[in-house]
Amino acid sequence: MSYKLIERVEGSTRILVPKRAKKALFYNPRMELCRDIDIAALAAFATHSNYNSNSMVYVDALAGTGVRGVRVANEVGLQVVLNDLSREAYEVINRNVKLNGIEGSTRIYNEDANVLLHRNRHRYDIVDIDPFGSPVPYLDSLSQSVKKLIMVTATDTAPLCGAHTGGLRKYAAKPLNTEYHKEMATRILLGRVTRDMCRYDRAIQPLLCFSSSHFVRLIARVERGAKRADECMRRLGFILHCFSCGNRYAIHCSELPDMSTRCEVCGAKFSIAGPLYLGPIKDNSFCKRVYEELRVRRLGKKREAQRIVATCMNELDIPFFYDYHGICKALKISPPSIHSLIERLNDSGFRASRTHFSDTGVKTEAKMKEVKEILKR
Repeated sequence: MSYKLIERVEGSTRILVPKRAKKALFYNPRMELCRDIDIAALAAFATHSNYNSNSMVYVDALAGTGVRGVRVANEVGLQVVLNDLSREAYEVINRNVKLNGIEGSTRIYNEDANVLLHRNRHRYDIVDIDPFGSPVPYLDSLSQSVKKLIMVTATDTAPLCGAHTGGLRKYAAKPLNTEYHKEMATRILLGRVTRDMCRYDRAIQPLLCFSSSHFVRLIARVERGAKRADECMRRLGFILHCFSCGNRYAIHCSELPDMSTRCEVCGAKFSIAGPLYLGPIKDNSFCKRVYEELRVRRLGKKREAQRIVATCMNELDIPFFYDYHGICKALKISPPSIHSLIERLNDSGFRASRTHFSDTGVKTEAKMKEVKEILKR
């Protein structure tokens, strides 16, 4: 080998990784947080599903060093398929499998991910797509090969958020660069996955979808049937956002927006984002089980993972939030504590919650005008 490997430990798993970043043998230590949540989520899904977890097959189609799949086999006990097109990665995956003594529960391939997934249609219970960049090139093969659960990562957050061009070209949706851009990125990705899955009469039910720093991660249950696919498509829609006063609201695809619609508060023209997913992006009971799995496991990023999952669990199912620090700055007033603002909103008859997308974000049923009035009190 022309590269040096060093040993790291994630969870209870030992893993060999390149000492220096290597394109053909990718390992991202910053994704340990995501992998810790994945382990807890897969354990929760396997333990509480109606399926026989011992026969459940998980495939990591873009495995790199194999760290995620090796951890799944070692820490969750699922049957695992590991694949990477790089020959160097394939060799290191084999070494990592042997290092952890999990040869009996793993199969390893050195193929193009789409070829592997297309060849094994309806074969894999759980399909994990974690590319460097956009997952879009793999969504068609993912949709045809998965049976029970999808796990999808996107790291090209700039086009998803609307910070750079490419959102429309890559995801067939128009993002807007708003203060809730991380949530918009998550919902645009969910919308694209929904449309790809529904082409094959499959629907998704999000169980835990979140964003942290540079990535978006989706974990969603798969359901079959044209009726369920139609129901899933009805969860798509648009967000109308006024960059003049900050007013915003969501409408479903059945209520196609008038491009000339103007803000009822200030009269400015609305900007329109979408199509994107407007439904709930997490399941509270599933999040509780994931949190419990995090609590009892030895994990390097346990505290951060618990904070994300706990916040997700308590978030309102509203497709945007308000950055109240930004609102206070515009109003030239000092921001109260977030706890105080949520209490004020509740006392005024509006449900409100924190959001994992932002430390200064508040989800609420109140409109922008009402939020401003409450902050001024």
